Amino acid sequence: PGVRVNAAAVLGMLALLVTLQSLLRPSSGLAMRGGGIDIGRALLDAALSSPLYKAVLVPQAQRTMVETAERNGVPWRDALDWIKARGPWRLSEDDSAVAIPEYYRRPFHAYEQGNLCWDAAWEGEIASRAVGARNFPEFGERGEEAFRGAFDEALASLGAECPAGGSLVDLGCGSGISTRRLAAAHPQAGSVVGVDLSPHFLAVGRRLLELEEEERRRWVQPLEPDGRISLLHADAAATGLAACSVDVVQLSLVMHELPPAAAGDIFAEAHRILRPGGQLWVTEMDFATEGFSKLRSNPLLFSLIRSTEPYLDAYADWQTAEGVPGGGPAAALAEVGFGRIRLAAATGRHFALVCSRPLHGCEPDR
Repeated sequence: PGVRVNAAAVLGMLALLVTLQSLLRPSSGLAMRGGGIDIGRALLDAALSSPLYKAVLVPQAQRTMVETAERNGVPWRDALDWIKARGPWRLSEDDSAVAIPEYYRRPFHAYEQGNLCWDAAWEGEIASRAVGARNFPEFGERGEEAFRGAFDEALASLGAECPAGGSLVDLGCGSGISTRRLAAAHPQAGSVVGVDLSPHFLAVGRRLLELEEEERRRWVQPLEPDGRISLLHADAAATGLAACSVDVVQLSLVMHELPPAAAGDIFAEAHRILRPGGQLWVTEMDFATEGFSKLRSNPLLFSLIRSTEPYLDAYADWQTAEGVPGGGPAAALAEVGFGRIRLAAATGRHFALVCSRPLHGCEPDR
């Protein structure tokens, strides 16, 4: 009986979602009336936030993602079992000393505790590998290298550079995929610091860096020992790093996971810690591109994505507001003092940005 009830519930939920999507189409009578789109979208969001959606459809979506990953050559279940066995997994008392902003406590990526749980931390690097394989199928399980490599090329075209002996900071590093890649790409750097709010992700990242060579080869992501890398538990908007002390700050695929105001606070912190002439590198989704514009124009599909990415709609509005007075990331960067703001297309759906702190006006901490 329980199976029959669940099946009926799923069919009922899907029927509701399809109906709501039809109401959001421009040709529908409701959508043509004032406020209709907002009403329909609100109803759709309410359906997606219901206990039924979370209890039935989210687990099914997760199973589908795992199965798709494994068809693309990413051994999700084996990798998850392997990383869990690298424990014990415990947080330290020091981790509770870091204040967690309210926006960071929301459910995220289908995890009720967002990034503040072990499940998200264990699966983060596996999921990243799986997304790369799905988006770049011609590269198979190496799709993520193609994806991230496109950003490397775009940043280089914009004049991104790190001086010999320089210090790099990777804000919103998670367990350190982008941090390790940053270190490997810049052997001339003196230090590479990853900063993240999740003690769970950082614990996984530190454990990965400790692995012996034979164990490293079993992980789904590239792992090389590098004494220059350290991982810091802190808010990217309040790192505690010294003012005017860093040559490069990176913000890779982080902004779409933040309210725009939080992104602005992180821009201000990046400006504070950079030396005169230091650079900020940003890589992100570009909702001005045709691919993401089409995605956003499909109310059902975009609402499904937004149900696991709570700030995506706000980011899309903000990111596409460039040219509007006071709007967009470039305007926010200029407001906190950055100059020489340059952008380039990266993957066809993403962009890269490089900007610099001016050569004057920096006051180191005393």
